[in-house]
Amino acid sequence: MSEAGPSGGESQREYLFKVLVIGDVGTGKTSVIKRYVHNFFSQHYKSTIGVDFALKVLNWDVNTIIRMQMWDIAG
Repeated sequence: MSEAGPSGGESQREYLFKVLVIGDVGTGKTSVIKRYVHNFFSQHYKSTIGVDFALKVLNWDVNTIIRMQMWDIAG
């Protein structure tokens, strides 16, 4: 499905997904999120207090942008 913009071409589509990452304490939820969003991994353990989130922006194709809010919930 394509959408015509004001100039007759395809308009850019944006989608927002909220992903809630849950699990027991110490299972690596924060590590997975940091690795995926920031391409960073730390071997030092730091417990999440409350909730934290990160945003990953994906250029799916030339007309589609996907924004993923990764919610890190304390286990």
